[in-house]
Amino acid sequence: METKKKSKKSVIIAVVVVLLVAFGAYFAYAFFDVFKSNKTIYLEAEAKEMNNLSKKVEEYNKQYNEYIAPYLEGAVEQKMEISNLNIDMEVPDPQVQKVMDLLKDSKLIMESKMDDTNKKNYVKVNFNVKNSNLIGAEFFYDAEKLAFGAPALYNKYGYFNWKDKAVIKQKYDMDIPDKIPSQKEYVELIQIPSKELKPIIREYAKLYADSIKDEQVSVKKGATFEENGVKLAAREITVTFTPEQYKQLMKNIVEKISKDEKLQDLLYPRYQKLVELTGSGRSEEDLPKLSKEEFKKKFAEFKEETDRSLNKADFGDGVKMIVYVDRNDNILSRTIEFNNKNAGQKDVLKLASFQDNEKQDRVVFNVSSTKSGDRESIFTITYVNKKDGDNSKGNVKLNVTEKMGNTPMSDFKADADFTLAKDGNKENQDVNIKLYVNGNNTDPIALAWKGATTENDKDKTRAADYKVEINLPKNDPTMPPTMPKKIGFTIKNDEKFDVGEVKLPALGVQNSINLATLTDQQMMQIQQEIQSSVGQYVMKNMQLFQQLGIMPPGAGNMVQ
Repeated sequence: METKKKSKKSVIIAVVVVLLVAFGAYFAYAFFDVFKSNKTIYLEAEAKEMNNLSKKVEEYNKQYNEYIAPYLEGAVEQKMEISNLNIDMEVPDPQVQKVMDLLKDSKLIMESKMDDTNKKNYVKVNFNVKNSNLIGAEFFYDAEKLAFGAPALYNKYGYFNWKDKAVIKQKYDMDIPDKIPSQKEYVELIQIPSKELKPIIREYAKLYADSIKDEQVSVKKGATFEENGVKLAAREITVTFTPEQYKQLMKNIVEKISKDEKLQDLLYPRYQKLVELTGSGRSEEDLPKLSKEEFKKKFAEFKEETDRSLNKADFGDGVKMIVYVDRNDNILSRTIEFNNKNAGQKDVLKLASFQDNEKQDRVVFNVSSTKSGDRESIFTITYVNKKDGDNSKGNVKLNVTEKMGNTPMSDFKADADFTLAKDGNKENQDVNIKLYVNGNNTDPIALAWKGATTENDKDKTRAADYKVEINLPKNDPTMPPTMPKKIGFTIKNDEKFDVGEVKLPALGVQNSINLATLTDQQMMQIQQEIQSSVGQYVMKNMQLFQQLGIMPPGAGNMVQ
């Protein structure tokens, strides 16, 4: 009995030891890279990066679909108004000052009604001065016809039926598309279902992974990732490609693209749709209409051309990629270097995306090219965003520099601060942008807008009200003294969703002209009518034209 108890105890202890060893080995493998090859460590980070990117794309796609949905599912009315124009500038001419004063009381009003489902669209633009309509235009179409007019100048619309586009082409030498594409068609063109795209991307990821040899990868543990003053613990992974390895990888990818029927089946219907939407295929400059076989043949031609280019190309010393990875396999940054010492050229591409210790999201994108003679071109974008729930506060910087040695040849900078704050169904925006055309050596061009967008789900409306201000350089000797120092205006935009049926203006003999059936005699009569109508228009607005300086005093008697 005693022996059996000892035996059972020994078995239990043995099982516990095995489990401890197994769990220890698992955690060592999963979290501490023990037993993993350098290639495995690197590819796990790439897999995590692909998964993170897929989630971000799906989230952005979801947000876009939510924003665009009201335009695709029902009729929408929109009214945009630009007003309160204020221009700060030296005005030595009293007449010009009168014009400036009138512009303060002017409004540009754009109204539209859109019904994507029933292919109806109506747009009206008016320019009002002192609450009086000075000039305007209308444009509308449906599945049968397209029409336009300028009511202030002539009381009839011009129109044509889509079926008569060949007649319009012959009479007026105008290329008319088969139709005006709907927003839904454009959305369907650019959106690719992830369930169709992911399997294709997965195959290319496998091709890349299979091409990497363990000796190409080195891992430095306990390294420090450093970017813009931020330091984070990381592993430094270096992947190197000899010129021949890089060339072969490119050839393998091109080979797969040329024979990838899944990719071709995914792209061909979208190519057909693009040709249709752009009205292409009518001239040599347009996208050609291709059959499925012709489309596939283009992939084979692409392979032949690319292979010839790759065979001629000089990849110098090869390609080196440096990747910094945190303990959770998230890639913090990726730097790709193309170095050709013999040619005296080095090209570097860098992308960093990480969160600093203050929970700020940071992105850095940098492209630099150095050529023999110390000529260097640098393009950099940096982005910092601190999120607090639905609120955000951050900065975006852009820098484009070209220099010879330490001497700048050109230097353009842009610096933008933004604050987005949610308050219930209202989002407040405060954005300030500064543009430096010559580095920091001159005053910047400053653009700022501040305002709010309010959504009302119950009334199915969205309203935006913003104040915009543009400040031009004050001490720039290249700017003439009469240039404006400051320009300000307000923008209001109101949208109503699911408004029901969009009714277009009714067209009849009394208020419209069919351009397809118009005779030369009718054309002469219309020209006379327009001339008379324009004369009445000028007389009606004579006082305003004189204030604007368009017509001299006493011009009314001349017109009469």
